[in-house]
Amino acid sequence: DMVRGMYLFTTNGEASSPRVRLLGAGTILREVIAAGEILFNDFGIASDVYSVTSFTELAREAMDVERQRRFERTSTPRRSFVEATLEGTTPIVAATDYIRAVPGQIAPYLEARMTLLGTDGFGRSASRHALRRFFEVDKEHIVLSAIESLVDNGMLPRSTLIEALDKFDIDDAAPAPWRV
Repeated sequence: DMVRGMYLFTTNGEASSPRVRLLGAGTILREVIAAGEILFNDFGIASDVYSVTSFTELAREAMDVERQRRFERTSTPRRSFVEATLEGTTPIVAATDYIRAVPGQIAPYLEARMTLLGTDGFGRSASRHALRRFFEVDKEHIVLSAIESLVDNGMLPRSTLIEALDKFDIDDAAPAPWRV
């Protein structure tokens, strides 16, 4: 699975809890792992954390399968690796040091809502932590995105998102990083 582009790194929480899937690529994977722990320990939200070794390879294979489906003569066409691995409607949050378009390559092949976090814009930060906070790809913003996706799916009350905003002291008046 590592060579194919993605593998399940860890699972947090109970099967009966609200659940989200977190995808992390490169150095942001550490932030994603930490976000999964925060989701479970502070909010009781379960997560499946995936390490993505190549969004591009996942997209290429999905495009190949999509193309092959057009020519299939059998009643059960093949599914791509990303479709099979991330099947269903459980929300997905993908975080990366790349621009959002990189993880967005796999979105057309998924049924679930996918929130994309990336480094769109120009960063002017003195430390890696400050840069990740600026681009909203740190563990706190990953947690917020996960909670928001569960609120939108009707699996959590909006008060959970407000609680997280207060807990993390997020400046909701700050401009989007791609607007600065």
